[in-house]
Amino acid sequence: MKKNKLLRAIFGLILVSVPLFCATTIIKTARNDKNESAGYTKDTTELNRIVDVINIIENRFVGKEETPSKEELYKGAVAGVINKLNDPYSEYLSKEDLEHFAEDMDGEYVGVGMTINKKKGEALEVVSPFIGSPAEKVGIKIGDRITKVDDKDILPLTAADTVKLLKGKEGTKVNVEIVRSGKKEPLKFTMTRAKIKLEMVESKMLDNNIGYVSLLRFGNHVGEEVQKAIKDLQAKGMKGLILDLRLNPGGSLQEAQDISSLLVKENLIVSLKYKNGQERKYNRTLSYMGDFPLVVLINKGSASASEIVTGAIKDYKRGTIIGEKTFGKGIVQQVIPLKTNDAIKLTIAQYFTPKGNYIHEKGIEPDIKVEMEELLALKGYANDSEEARKNREKEVEEILIKDKGAEEAKKIITAGDVQLKRAIEEMNKKLKTVKK
Repeated sequence: MKKNKLLRAIFGLILVSVPLFCATTIIKTARNDKNESAGYTKDTTELNRIVDVINIIENRFVGKEETPSKEELYKGAVAGVINKLNDPYSEYLSKEDLEHFAEDMDGEYVGVGMTINKKKGEALEVVSPFIGSPAEKVGIKIGDRITKVDDKDILPLTAADTVKLLKGKEGTKVNVEIVRSGKKEPLKFTMTRAKIKLEMVESKMLDNNIGYVSLLRFGNHVGEEVQKAIKDLQAKGMKGLILDLRLNPGGSLQEAQDISSLLVKENLIVSLKYKNGQERKYNRTLSYMGDFPLVVLINKGSASASEIVTGAIKDYKRGTIIGEKTFGKGIVQQVIPLKTNDAIKLTIAQYFTPKGNYIHEKGIEPDIKVEMEELLALKGYANDSEEARKNREKEVEEILIKDKGAEEAKKIITAGDVQLKRAIEEMNKKLKTVKK
């Protein structure tokens, strides 16, 4: 792991649902050590209580297993404070966690390859398995709820702790138990961990010079990648753009700000409201790329940073939003490093669209509602070969047949990506209007 990669992750504001990915929105900021230190030392009595408890445990505790080191006990104390917030997006991050976090933001890690959502006390919900990933290959599907990992009950665990269990060394196996809608008994799967490398941006030209840009998530430098993709499409004669944000769980606030700037000419992108009512406005960063017709594709897997971009486009009536209501994550997290080389990821603000809409737990409604089997919206790797793409299509077909039966699966597959088809239809209408 390169040091600069780790630093980019540490000093960012997060908007994603939990990697493997989770919906988080991250902000770039520095820590104010002076103010923070004042808070740490304000109540020495309470701090001494923690120290006393840890010392007593170290000297007297007798259990079935070896007593954790003093360092581990202190980490547990910090984690306990964060867990008491009962916020699924706030968590303690060890040094190892920070390294994993940096990997996720750069789009490369060893794991099972799926976007997840997890609250303490609940099962892990599979938002989407990545096509071609270990999770997808064994048949794990959208909406599956994982209750056990290697026979360990994960209900009491945080999202971060659960992700740790699913990640590991390349080539090693991990067992999961799943509750699936419509199935009476839990399902069991064994996955072989693999290196997951995700290209975050895919672009191509569709018929009638309609440009298409698909985003996996808002990782490091994705704004620059989208800018380059649009420039390349414009050089090839692009007349209009379809931006696909389906099943995109979010990521960096900075990247959401950058991408919004490319597509809307108005200055304000998003507003954040902090504790005690303090507000900060995030304005445009990159250059506006032109008044070409725009259509945005969304679904319930579009979260956080995806919703910031969608919200700006919808508020300013810059384009037409097609698909299904988004996930609804309108809060922002910050990774705050500690002096001990670990960190906390903390929810520090609510965000509002340019017109002042708060979308948390509400989502954003599309302008044109088009429902579709979400498996058909799953994104693969941008650099996949044609053969790999055909293999994925075959895998999706097999999953649908198992779940829906052959007849219903055939109908779904025959219909294809009806959301994208509707987006193309709408774009062609826009282009006819432009010509007139």
